[in-house]
Amino acid sequence: MSRWAVLVLITLAHALGALAVLAVAPLSPFLRDTLQLSRTQVGLLLPAAYLGGVLMSLPAGWLTDRLGVRLTLGAGQAVIGALTLTASFADGLPALLACLVVAGFGFSVLNPSTGKAVLEWFPPRRRGLAMGIKQTGLTLGGLAGALALPPLALASGWRTALATGGALALVSSLLTVLVYRSPAAVQERAASVWPRLGDVGTFLRRPGVLVVFVSGLALSIAQSSVLAHLAVYARETFALSPVAAGQMLALAQAGGTGSRLAWGAISDRFFGGRRRPGVVVNALVGASAYALLSLGDRLPVAGLAPLALVAGGGAFGWVGLYFALVAEIGGARYAGLLTGVAVAFAWSGVLVGPPVFGLVVDHTGSYTWPWLGLAAVALGVAVTLPRPAPLVQREPMSHGHRP
Repeated sequence: MSRWAVLVLITLAHALGALAVLAVAPLSPFLRDTLQLSRTQVGLLLPAAYLGGVLMSLPAGWLTDRLGVRLTLGAGQAVIGALTLTASFADGLPALLACLVVAGFGFSVLNPSTGKAVLEWFPPRRRGLAMGIKQTGLTLGGLAGALALPPLALASGWRTALATGGALALVSSLLTVLVYRSPAAVQERAASVWPRLGDVGTFLRRPGVLVVFVSGLALSIAQSSVLAHLAVYARETFALSPVAAGQMLALAQAGGTGSRLAWGAISDRFFGGRRRPGVVVNALVGASAYALLSLGDRLPVAGLAPLALVAGGGAFGWVGLYFALVAEIGGARYAGLLTGVAVAFAWSGVLVGPPVFGLVVDHTGSYTWPWLGLAAVALGVAVTLPRPAPLVQREPMSHGHRP
């Protein structure tokens, strides 16, 4: 296989897996009406999937390093597909949440396995763009889901829409198992470089690495809150239809897709492979957009679409750079394991962001304070992330830079 064929395959796998497990976001207006959910309960849907991801993230990273990309990625997608299909038969919120938690076990595999594939197939100076392209799988899957699932739910019901997402993940699982292969050199040395779970402690004792992990947690609070609540915010604040509200979420996903591609290329071409500067600027973009969203109906309706696009860029654009940095800190031996740790930190933010966002809206009757809170979180990352000394040894350049 060529490295670009591999990139297409793993991006598609990431996209279809994300489309299935995150389908509850664009379907949230339908779920809220049918199941009579409060805003706080709506805020539990995404965290349920991410809770499963957090619980399994470290084992998923370890299994990726031990068993390889093909088996772990294929199995993860199969779990996502099977449990998303099962969720479409749920008769209430508890059963739906339970299915989403188990689907999250499969979701935990996507980042470590696809990230390791990029590390195996791409050299450092092309890795940022490759990781950015691969990470667009999440936003492209979300974009496709936000555009396609609400109309399908309107025509055939949310259960059919959710089941469709699960079926697509199962198809992608089969494709991955049949097609993906690791480079020959990686296959030859794999057995001699298996990592141990206890090796994680070596990295956690480095303060700079902890700053990176905590930054991922903070930015994930913002990202998941946008994903979980933007459609409902648009519907309730601007009286949009469920389909139009889903389109606002689709615009946010489109902004995130473009941002991930752009920052990947910029970090390779202009920052000499450094990842942190792009994450910082992206966080500032997000903070500005969240502050504007806090204005609510004082915003002109015509301004909501471009603002959703920018907010999506700020909310989703940092992820490719973040996981590229983490994989490079871990190196070839520990890329999967360290990515698993990073996923645990980042996805823990999902357990906090959407429920707290919804709880604040329920108690205040306003979206102002939660949006301002997200702006403050993003600003905090922009201030603290540049501080640690270089975390990755890179080739000498004409100017001294930090990753």
